[in-house]
Amino acid sequence: MTATATLASTANLDREHAGDIIRAAYRQVFGNRHLMELDQCPSIEALFINGDLTVQGLVTALAQSETYRRLYLETNSPYRFVELNFKHLLGRPPRDQAEISAHVKLLAEEGFEAEIASYTYSDEYLNNFGTDSIPYARTSLSQVGQSNVTYQRTKALDTGFAGFDRSGDSVLQTSVASNTNPTAAGTRKVVGGGNSFTILWTSRVQLGAVRRSSQRSVVSYGSLSKTIQSIQAQGGRILSIANA
Repeated sequence: MTATATLASTANLDREHAGDIIRAAYRQVFGNRHLMELDQCPSIEALFINGDLTVQGLVTALAQSETYRRLYLETNSPYRFVELNFKHLLGRPPRDQAEISAHVKLLAEEGFEAEIASYTYSDEYLNNFGTDSIPYARTSLSQVGQSNVTYQRTKALDTGFAGFDRSGDSVLQTSVASNTNPTAAGTRKVVGGGNSFTILWTSRVQLGAVRRSSQRSVVSYGSLSKTIQSIQAQGGRILSIANA
């Protein structure tokens, strides 16, 4: 999650500065991805240049664009899509399974645009970026009071200066589900060193009026990611992952 300089403007004092902000917004929202001319959004750019959008509005509009939908929603699982939304729009990785599950549910029930707006119009966004600053990687440096797992997840998502956010498998799925540190981008670290793992989880099937059915799955490391995906697809909630 490479840091992006914070740029602020009261749209728009001059065209050169507005152009700088637009380029930085594209870089942040699209994860440093190079866009072809047909992928760019000139109508959104024009609204910003004319003063009809704040920087917050610009970021929101780019993330709600058909280009973002095509590159990140349509080519990824909901889990990976949400993971990238946290990175692109709030400048941090997801904190826990509850955050991921809430956004996956929002996406399924209210749709793409509502999912994007839930980040860019959140209190967290406004408290950190306001209406005139572009999001940036807030957790890319270890800070006093910041958990080590947050820093490690940020580094796992970081593609480097010359890299960009591609479609693919979730980088943090096992880390978030088990509340552990990822060892590096593309790899996951789970408590202990064995080859089999016990997943404790609850299904959406209820026993009685309120209690959800408790489940226990024992799987190999090679099957861990697919098992987690299957549990989440069923609406289940993972409680813990540990060596069997």
